[in-house]
Amino acid sequence: MKHNDDLVLDIIKSNTKSLTAYEILSKVQKVKKIQPMSVYRSLKNLQNQGKIHKSNQNKSFLLCKEGEHDHKHNPVLVICKDCGKTEELEVNTFSKLLSNLKTKANFQFQNFQMEVSSTCKGCN
Repeated sequence: MKHNDDLVLDIIKSNTKSLTAYEILSKVQKVKKIQPMSVYRSLKNLQNQGKIHKSNQNKSFLLCKEGEHDHKHNPVLVICKDCGKTEELEVNTFSKLLSNLKTKANFQFQNFQMEVSSTCKGCN
């Protein structure tokens, strides 16, 4: 039997759209009897490993575009205001832009997550 983290990661990998924790729980429970806290724990582990990202805007999880490298980076997510489709953008452009910004509060932009609201081609 697969470890919970592997089950959760496989479910996220096999979906083309981002999923909420309860959508993931529902899919995992078709394979294995599992408690909601176990899914939340797996989601947290996978986030800490840099394998998935969480959109704070629509409370959903998606596979890291960078793949299976067990790393962390600064994700930039774009979310459709209409359907909720979420996608990770190339981050290098934003990292360079933000590293040159100066703020009154002297924020450091080495570690950030950015979420952009837009409309996808399907909803446009």
